[in-house]
Amino acid sequence: MLRNFLRLTTFSLAICFAISATTATAQAADDGRLAAIGGLSAAHMYTTYIAIGATADAFGNDVYETKQVQDIMGGMVGMIDTLKKQLLLVQENCEDPSDKDYIDETIQVYNLLQEEARQLSTFAKTRDVADHRAYEKARTTVWPRIEKLLGIDD
Repeated sequence: MLRNFLRLTTFSLAICFAISATTATAQAADDGRLAAIGGLSAAHMYTTYIAIGATADAFGNDVYETKQVQDIMGGMVGMIDTLKKQLLLVQENCEDPSDKDYIDETIQVYNLLQEEARQLSTFAKTRDVADHRAYEKARTTVWPRIEKLLGIDD
């Protein structure tokens, strides 16, 4: 628990530092909108990963039933689809290649989060060992990408 708290604190400080470091440049270019989008997307990717894991834990401890897990994961997949479309609209108006690259990486992480959510939903339905392995693979694939994109050291 303490390790997770420390990781969250480190993450929060990293996000604050990243936003502060880019605020002056971003404000000159767009009144801080891109910095806000970057900060919000970073926080959302992190909390989505945590929410999927918490849902998996609740299912594993018989707190959630299959239908609840599928409803939650279906909502997440749909919400991420909407966010990806919105990010692509933002990207169309970006002039800085690094902003475009960040959005590309963010969308790739969102694709992996969607895969993790789908795999959890499938496992909740089947309770098959192979489906659990697929969920674990998706879970362990997305986290390093989140860490890299957000600059989180483990």
